[in-house]
Amino acid sequence: MPSTKEIILSQLAEPYCTLLSRISFSGLEEIRFRVGRPVSLYYYNRILFLAESGTTQTQKDAKHASKNELEALTACLCNYSVYAYLNEMKDGFITIRGGHRVGLAGKCVEKNGQISGISSISGINIRIAREYKNCAVSLIPHLHLANSVYNTLLLSPPQCGKTTYLRDITRLLSADFKITVVDERSEIAGSFDGIPQFDIGPQTDVLDRFPKTDGMLLALRSLSPQILVTDELGDDRDADAAYKLYGAGCRLIATMHGDNLNELSKTKKSLLSLFDIAILMGRRDGRPAVSSITRLR
Repeated sequence: MPSTKEIILSQLAEPYCTLLSRISFSGLEEIRFRVGRPVSLYYYNRILFLAESGTTQTQKDAKHASKNELEALTACLCNYSVYAYLNEMKDGFITIRGGHRVGLAGKCVEKNGQISGISSISGINIRIAREYKNCAVSLIPHLHLANSVYNTLLLSPPQCGKTTYLRDITRLLSADFKITVVDERSEIAGSFDGIPQFDIGPQTDVLDRFPKTDGMLLALRSLSPQILVTDELGDDRDADAAYKLYGAGCRLIATMHGDNLNELSKTKKSLLSLFDIAILMGRRDGRPAVSSITRLR
């Protein structure tokens, strides 16, 4: 099976395929290209810059990205059919083979008052997705409730492993339960061309790029899940859809951004009331880790 590095390099245009082949991908989280500025490599504990010989700590010795290079890179990442990716690009990102997410910065294109795309690309962020299989094994006993599971919330600031753990929880529980993943941003299953790039278990269906609220209700009508999994709950519409799941006997496992439960109890009270258990996430030695598990009711 190709490595993460091999999969990403195979989708890049020159000169970056060659230049990035000279660097270590161990601990690498993001590769950022910005027009006229150094190509930045974000590792979990440091930032380096891309250079002809590999990496450098100084900007003056770094490779600076040009507008033409970003145009070529965008075309390559879109399989030389940018038009086919316009619907994804209007959300500010695309998902490439391997489940890696590519964020885009540039000029907003509007149509009938709605964002219809991004043009004049000035920035590209390749966010490297990784599976850590069995990272959530120790959590599974806390989730089980007789022949079902608790409604479970994973909580943390950005980039602390919520989605990584959510993915592994899905995989592990799928051995015993029918699960539907509503993957609004293609991050949980990492679907590319409709096919999940990550192992999400034998009994898991994926609604890729569906808006959360619509996806939750569609899953309830057509896929009869015992557990619904989704990422980044945010507003009262999400809460309303979740209550309909409960009425049908479906359990919910989801994530939210937040630093602590006290703050959420003030700002997201209706959403927090949906859950039985809250798992606070953090980082340890550069990897996602569980900080605490709290019974909410």
